[in-house]
Amino acid sequence: MRRVIKEQVLQLLLTLREAHKEIAVHWHKSEVGTVRNLLADCQESAVLVGNTLEKFDEGEQSRISSLEKYCERLFEVSSVLEKTDVDVQKDVVADLDAQIQAVYEEIKANIKVKLKIVFMPYKASMWTSLESIWKAAQADTECEVKVVVIPYYKLDSMQRKADLVYEADLFPSYVPITLYSQYDLAKEQPDMIFIHNPYDDTNNVTRVPEQYYSYNLKKYTEQLIYSPYGMMGYYNPNEGAFMCCTNAVKVADKILVQSERVKQIYMDHGVDKRKLLALGSPKVDAVVTGLKQPLIYPQGWEERLKGRKVFLLNTHLSYFIRGYVYVMNNPGKSDYAKLTHEQIFEQLLNRNGCALIWRPHPLLKTTLESRNLYDSLKFVEELEQKIKESNNAVLDVNGEYDISFGLSDALITTYSSIIPEYMISGKPIYIYQNRLNADNCRKSPVDYSNNYYRAKPGEEPQLPKFIRMVLNGEDFLYEQRMADVQRAFSNLEGTIGKNIYQKLKSEWQML
Repeated sequence: MRRVIKEQVLQLLLTLREAHKEIAVHWHKSEVGTVRNLLADCQESAVLVGNTLEKFDEGEQSRISSLEKYCERLFEVSSVLEKTDVDVQKDVVADLDAQIQAVYEEIKANIKVKLKIVFMPYKASMWTSLESIWKAAQADTECEVKVVVIPYYKLDSMQRKADLVYEADLFPSYVPITLYSQYDLAKEQPDMIFIHNPYDDTNNVTRVPEQYYSYNLKKYTEQLIYSPYGMMGYYNPNEGAFMCCTNAVKVADKILVQSERVKQIYMDHGVDKRKLLALGSPKVDAVVTGLKQPLIYPQGWEERLKGRKVFLLNTHLSYFIRGYVYVMNNPGKSDYAKLTHEQIFEQLLNRNGCALIWRPHPLLKTTLESRNLYDSLKFVEELEQKIKESNNAVLDVNGEYDISFGLSDALITTYSSIIPEYMISGKPIYIYQNRLNADNCRKSPVDYSNNYYRAKPGEEPQLPKFIRMVLNGEDFLYEQRMADVQRAFSNLEGTIGKNIYQKLKSEWQML
């Protein structure tokens, strides 16, 4: 039974106590007709309670013995209405109160409340921020859970809504999807709604329909829960953290954060600590679970990757935009985003013993097109063509990146939230950007300083050395890096989603 139904039933029982008081008053005045009508009203209410329990209780406890006794007692009272002895009247009304209290206690103890949850993701590539919580909820027989993938719009260069995109077919096949057009929030009134989209109308690349903005979702639920789609790694206090100031953070009842350090960062930005649940990020579960799975090659990948050292190249959403802006602000300079990718492809494409998986951000081409950066877009498409023509490279456009995580031996990346996730794997990482402030690294949620970086101007190029190191099976920073991983992620057992679900359910039961 839904808790809202149970609460309505219990509230109705309390109103019967008030009816008993009215019975006492009118009986004392010998207004027998009025008393008889009140008894009939009580009988009708008791029947309504019984019918409601039978309709909504999915267990085997809908038959409440004390309710039947109460109905019998109401009938018995109607036979003694002519008695005018005050003490008799008081005893009868007191007995009715005792009977209805027994009904109240029996329903409260025996009728189980069923938690109703809906997960409302929009991007398949961000599902890992919710999946392990969903698995825990789905395994609970006291929970009714649905996944409603919501559509989103691509925005053009003027931030106008263009194409409507619906990614339900990109989610894992084992996740049952409820069509968004068939899920009526006003009717369903779920106890909890989980989201990973924090931006509402402030996203400049994609945007969900207005009815799915966080403040609108909040109208239909007791608990709106926001699980960030990315992890927080490096943090510069001087630059702030925009993730702590989004619409969803302001509206949500609970915000899931990856650690106590991240919780403090949110609090430093004025977020109420009572909203913050620091049990870890479900994305950690996805990485831990994925690393335990047998390697599965998507179609066409095995002949290009197997038997080679595989490098996963990750390109951040804004990297080519920043490269373009750099050229605009520095006439005569080269676009470092293009130059860097050319160097990486030159080092790895068709090289013996090596293989390349390129995973650009899922929204990279959409973003370049929306910004009218057609030269950069053409460059990206040329890289895609080079991969098709190679014998040792593949393009990863899958919704989830667990396959690439599992198949790769090392990561080459710009600064991205994928770094802390990959660090959990223990595999080496080369960050082809400038080394970050060492003091900030030590104080950040995840210390990036134990990864490999590109050379400073005038130094020997580091990428060729990194590639040789991986080919030789070496990783000189492994122990230091894994020590920080243990510090940054207190739970690497794959149980974060389960712990989050149990905590949220427990708190909900106490509301």
